[in-house]
Order: sequence, then structure tokens, then C-alpha cells
Amino acid sequence: MKELCFLRNRAVFDDIQPNAEDLKKRIMQCTKEYEVRMNGCMWNTVEDLQILKAFEMKCKRVKHIKIQERFFSFPTGDQILLCCDGAARNNPGEAGYGFVGRDSTGIFLIVVAGGMGIATNFMAEVFAVINACEWAISKGFLKICIRTDSKSVINSFSARKVSWYVQTRWNKIVEVLIICQFIHSYRDINLSVDGLA
Repeated sequence: MKELCFLRNRAVFDDIQPNAEDLKKRIMQCTKEYEVRMNGCMWNTVEDLQILKAFEMKCKRVKHIKIQERFFSFPTGDQILLCCDGAARNNPGEAGYGFVGRDSTGIFLIVVAGGMGIATNFMAEVFAVINACEWAISKGFLKICIRTDSKSVINSFSARKVSWYVQTRWNKIVEVLIICQFIHSYRDINLSVDGLA
């Protein structure tokens, strides 16, 4: 764009006839010089390679895409699904949690969002699971399936190595529940709960 303005100024003010070939060469040279500023990735398509070849540039890093299939399923029988999530701003910071309860046909039983004050992401995730389980027990649901996007929370609850601040509450929950199953899911499957948190 800059070269076009310079060419226009030379034609208007200096009475120099514009030469398209010279302009093209200057643009190509500037583009090659600005290559050092380019730090993005390419998709490694034919079009990318043709453009780089036309401007005589080197190849860039290739952006790889990993395609994963994701499934969402409801529990079977009289088991209920509790999708749980927690979040903290600045970690630690203002924290909140949320959970959604559904039965085996997909009907919503409850949607809860709550604030916690200042806490970490892990604490918010833990409290989401604890509060969801306590709600399920209070309503008489003793077979539950917990879906969360935090592997560390799943590992700590599965290994029964929960943090001291919820140890007593978790022990009471485990005594009452008949089935407690944990499922890891990606954030885009747990999207509604992520928004609640």
C-alpha cells in the first residue's frame, strides 16, 4: 500500500511516468524483507505453499489439528448424571461452582450455581462435586455418575485422597452412596456447567 502511495506522489508531483514492473519488484522486495516479522503458522495447504513460493519465502511452522470424537451419554437405569465444574479468576481469586443434574432420560432435575469467595480452581472443582453429591443424597438419589473436566479432581476422589477441608463431608457421602462413578469429559461437552461456574 505504501508503495502505491509513493508511486502516485511521484506521478502527481514529480511528473514521473508510473512503471508497473518496477512497482511489482518493489512490492516483492518489501514482502521478502518483512518475512522476518511473520511468526504465524501455516496450514500446509497447496494455496499456502503457492503463496510462499510466489513471494520466494521459506516455509513456516505447520499448524496441526488433532480431531477427536466426543460423545455425551446419559447414565443407564436409575442412575443420575451430575455435570460439575468450578472456576476461579486469577487462580486464586473470585471463585464459583456449578452443577447440573439430569436423569437417565436427559430431563433436567436441578441447575445450581454458587459463589465461594476467594479460592483456587481446584477448590472450586472439589466443592462442585461435594455439593452435587450432597444434593443428590438429600433427594434420595444414591446411584450417581459425576462428569467433570478436571482429571486431578477425579483422581483425588477415586483414590480417596481428597483435601482435608472436605474429607469429613466426602466420607459421609461415600457411606451413603450405592454407586458413584466418575467420568472425565472435555470442556465443550460440559459447556453449560462451565458457564455456570
